[in-house]
Amino acid sequence: MKIQTKITEMLGIDLPIIGAPMFLVSMPDLVVAVSEAGGIGCFPALNYRTVEQLREGLTEIRSRTKKPIGVNLILHKEHNPNWARQFEVCLEFKVELIITSLGSPRTIVSEAKAAGSKVFCDVTTLKHARIVAKSGADALIAVSHGAGGHAGSVSPYVLIPQLVDEIGLPVIASGAISDGRQMAASLSLGAQAVYMGTRLIATPEAKAAEGYKQMILDSTYTDIVYTPEISGIPANWLKQSVERANIGKPGTIAGESHTEEEYKRWRDIWSAGQGVTQIQQITPAADVVRGMAEQYLQIVNALPR
Repeated sequence: MKIQTKITEMLGIDLPIIGAPMFLVSMPDLVVAVSEAGGIGCFPALNYRTVEQLREGLTEIRSRTKKPIGVNLILHKEHNPNWARQFEVCLEFKVELIITSLGSPRTIVSEAKAAGSKVFCDVTTLKHARIVAKSGADALIAVSHGAGGHAGSVSPYVLIPQLVDEIGLPVIASGAISDGRQMAASLSLGAQAVYMGTRLIATPEAKAAEGYKQMILDSTYTDIVYTPEISGIPANWLKQSVERANIGKPGTIAGESHTEEEYKRWRDIWSAGQGVTQIQQITPAADVVRGMAEQYLQIVNALPR
């Protein structure tokens, strides 16, 4: 099964589905499963506390799939002091997709493209998108209201068409995309691919606690809280996990300087988007990816004409 768009052509994949890089969740099992299913599996470099551990993780992934993969880099010294070394490792392993956030992609674009990597950037507003476009990025990830983790405040029905109309780059839809219906809506707005995160937490391959997965199944959009009080940046979280963690002040995870206790703190604060509403069961990641594509095709073929 193939669904051809500008993004699938750019990345050499069969389906316009990107497995979002999720902190401490998107580990090798999930990355490999999404890529092998025809999408592209991605993970944050910060899933690995040291650069050497990142190298080991990429070695494992490359040994299990020859399909394209992606890595998210936070290009901000305060939040990720080791980003330059992480980037070097990504180039060493010829990572096909670099996803940037919290920092200017201008610092890596030329070197990434010279190595054959594509650079996609998270954006939440038109202003931000214009800056990213000038940096030389290959595509924009439109992070809309309702997305898990760090999210924007604009409806996808506004943000995606605006970016498509105003910026000359392919747009990827991010935010509350759990099935083929939302994929069809996103592509009809002009997106060239979808970014799926929360739905993939509810899979056997996700490196998430069973309680986290169960909370995803039990929740709806009323159980999601949008606040800057956890990480210092507005984001969506599962309300019950936030209340249970008894957060004192915002914080961030930033590489090797953080202790195991601080990592554990973040393991117990669970991010999710409003797309939890459509998630009813634990399903293998490959079935999620292929099922989304199949439902998308059914919907497109059945639309009123």
